[in-house]
Amino acid sequence: MTENSQNGRYILYGAVANRPEKPSSDTKVWLKKILDRIAFRLGQKSKINYKNYQRHYTYNRGDHSIIVATAQQLRKVYPNSEIITIDWEKLIVTNIRKKDKILICGSGYFFPNSEGIFPQRLHRDLEAIEASGAELHFLGVGYNYLLDWKPATGSSLPTESSELVQKLLAQATTLTVRDENTKRFLSGFTNREIDVIGDPALFIETTSHFQFINDKTRPPQIGINIPFHGHEPTEWIKKHLAQFAKILKSLKRSTGCDFTYFVHYDSEVLIAALIEDQGIPITVIDTDAVDLPHEYSKMDIHIGGMLHSCIIATAVGTPCIGLAYDEKHFGFFELMERSDYCLKANPFNANELLQKSINLLKKSTSERTKIKARRQDLMLKFKRTLKGIVT
Repeated sequence: MTENSQNGRYILYGAVANRPEKPSSDTKVWLKKILDRIAFRLGQKSKINYKNYQRHYTYNRGDHSIIVATAQQLRKVYPNSEIITIDWEKLIVTNIRKKDKILICGSGYFFPNSEGIFPQRLHRDLEAIEASGAELHFLGVGYNYLLDWKPATGSSLPTESSELVQKLLAQATTLTVRDENTKRFLSGFTNREIDVIGDPALFIETTSHFQFINDKTRPPQIGINIPFHGHEPTEWIKKHLAQFAKILKSLKRSTGCDFTYFVHYDSEVLIAALIEDQGIPITVIDTDAVDLPHEYSKMDIHIGGMLHSCIIATAVGTPCIGLAYDEKHFGFFELMERSDYCLKANPFNANELLQKSINLLKKSTSERTKIKARRQDLMLKFKRTLKGIVT
């Protein structure tokens, strides 16, 4: 038996702990994209549905980036660590040992529905943790609720949900969260200190040595991401995408910029195509989470709908404007001391987005310096947390 197995393993538990294999091509998706582009041009927007793009390989790059970043930093703290990555729903069927350390990594782990009911996965997780006796560590976890829902507070949760959260927190050796909103929510279920350390994806590192240079001789580079993985984002696209494209055209005219679309969920390939159909040239980056930081580092600014598109861009110092559909967006921008750049996606204020984008481009260099300094402060807290888990 090796020293690592005697000491126990580090189980990184996340929404997308393991990247699914993607085929080289998918004819049905290719055909569906063509038909949807035609339907959008003809005004038949009701036909557009993200579910038509769901496949076994469809996954969220942002959720996977959390696991990538945690593994990167854990190996720095403890180079000989034995790391096991497990997707949500699979903890209960994993052979967990008493000496293992379970790290619940980032994401909206606490995500009740509009009635305050949590997914059954949390009940099964608690069962697995109690049965194994393994250490439980909450590493920058989050509390999610959509902005058009009435948020479930601790006092308004059903008894079953309240008791579930209390039991999970009581099991935890480490209790850290990604933002103040999550801290306020969880504080209603424990008397323990809760530390805000940020989302683990904020500490992902680029695998390249590229360094951004503010080159005035080239056009400004602007990153784009629009969600397309649920009912609310789909309705936003039907209602606002044409108006959003007009903003991009205005930015192009006033700054001469180039656009790059960052795919964070496979169905978003349609969104990039629809933007291009509006007469806007756009480069598409569709790659794995480990490669995204390098691509984001080339941007002058980024406009992100998916929260982790903003988080990964921020990780490499790229200034962002967030289009928030969830409270978690505001929590992240508040943590980074960038609240002025987090805008509500619905209702969508096109003029505000245009003005914020132009202003941010003008001072992107100074903003980049502020972002890097703030991230470094949070990095120290994150590393202290990991060292505490290891020791």
